[in-house]
Amino acid sequence: MKKSIVWKCVFVTIIIHKFEEVNTFNFFGQDSLTIDLPQGRVRGSFDLLKTQRMFLGIPYASVTERFQVAGSPPTWNGTFTATRGNVACYQYFSTIRKPIGQEDCLVLNIYTPPSRANELYSVIVFIHGGGFSSGSNSKLIYNPQFLVKDNVIVVTINYRIGAFGFLCLGIKEAPGNIGLKDQLAALKWIQNNIAYFGGNPNSVTIFGESAGAVSVHYLVLTNSAEGLFHRAIMDSGSVLMPQDFKYNPIESASIVATRLGYKTSDPKELLQIFRNSSASDIVEASYADQTNDAFSVYFFTPCVETVVSNETEPFITKEPTKIIKREDLNVSAIIGVNNREGIYWAQNYNYQTIEQVRAAFGSLIPNYLLFESDVDRTNFVDDAISLYFSNRTVTDGLIEYFTDSLVIFPSTFASEVFPKNTGRSVYNYYFDYDSFRNLNKFLTQLRFTPGACHGDELFYLFQPAVYAALPATPNDAAIIATMTALWTSFAKTGIPSTPTTTWAPSGQQLEFLEIGKEIKMIPLPNPERMEFWKQSFEKYGRK
Repeated sequence: MKKSIVWKCVFVTIIIHKFEEVNTFNFFGQDSLTIDLPQGRVRGSFDLLKTQRMFLGIPYASVTERFQVAGSPPTWNGTFTATRGNVACYQYFSTIRKPIGQEDCLVLNIYTPPSRANELYSVIVFIHGGGFSSGSNSKLIYNPQFLVKDNVIVVTINYRIGAFGFLCLGIKEAPGNIGLKDQLAALKWIQNNIAYFGGNPNSVTIFGESAGAVSVHYLVLTNSAEGLFHRAIMDSGSVLMPQDFKYNPIESASIVATRLGYKTSDPKELLQIFRNSSASDIVEASYADQTNDAFSVYFFTPCVETVVSNETEPFITKEPTKIIKREDLNVSAIIGVNNREGIYWAQNYNYQTIEQVRAAFGSLIPNYLLFESDVDRTNFVDDAISLYFSNRTVTDGLIEYFTDSLVIFPSTFASEVFPKNTGRSVYNYYFDYDSFRNLNKFLTQLRFTPGACHGDELFYLFQPAVYAALPATPNDAAIIATMTALWTSFAKTGIPSTPTTTWAPSGQQLEFLEIGKEIKMIPLPNPERMEFWKQSFEKYGRK
């Protein structure tokens, strides 16, 4: 995709967005855009073609203190104009090489069908990805017009990221997982308020991609979220994803503190450093060059909480490998992956030989493995190199290795241990459709590599700004129609289906709906590679 085309599309979409911001005149009657909430009155807008009502940037909680659980939702007098759809939490934006966002960023965007129905609409709550260090619920990326067209309400939420959401010092002033607790606060707000917008609080599906899928999985596994949702969708992620959990969070905090000019590993001293530093300094110190080290940027992620905060219960009390097999879950789930997820990480590597890969392999081993001896570690490395690099280029080997180790094995393992009891099912998908809409891949340095990159499936469910002025091809439109029908039917009934698509749930053996040039059921892809990871986890997995 040429940058000039991208920016022309962005420019057109920004013009449309600005028109929508002032276009609060109600085609159906003023009352459908003005809603009285316990916080105060809010006023939304229609999109340009009147296909959805939009209530953007509504605050669901307040940030009153760094590293602490969010405060109550703010209240206001008069009317809150809910048209600000691109609020971001503090993060580093690599395109312009500087921090962006704000600390008090806990807002959500609500998109509804254009008119109220006789019955309340089912609700999909989307949690964005970004490795817990970047991303937002921006309307320019996550415009859910395709989903809303199928008569559901979609809510996209912000949560604190980076140090602000995941500084984990093992003390009550910074217990960790504050970003996950923000998500919990958003779900509680939705339960209390979504009916005002025509949504059914008794039919809520949580949906996330990458770190958002990890978040969904944690919400499924924690007692704290019980009753706040009823179904779950996990695109390309589970709690086992190695880049999205810290076993030694103090070490990560110390590294960032060193970049801020201090040298300490004392939690109390670290707390003062992070409290007293400016938000922009913290964000800049947390950013790292990912060349030949794709995981250097993941400094602050979920952790095991070792203390109980005065305001809230701990969110995670055991390591992922210890909680993933919980058997008393009471939700159905969609869990899926893309066929070449690893493009996203492999783009950062310039290795030319297998010898270079072997020399650096220590940084490539997922943290859910723990070796008792150097012999075990050497055996694992030898087997991995033989499987992934013997008959491929180094780049292709890295793509397939990252695909399996970072996403597909964590997701398939989660699917295998997910309870499948009466009335509760797991539906697996394998997305390998490749087209101009595979936006994440086109933004990498490997844009012409075949396959579906990490995050590519999202742009058949959402309409990002760069595609707003470009009509979908017939094939792309068919994939969009099928995926949105499957995702929304699942949100409404717990069973993903269309008149032409039968999606069978997985049993003891996983079955996948392949979403590609053809849409059909298939067995577990690349079974020999998954068997390698299964055996490796049985031998070396953290217990």
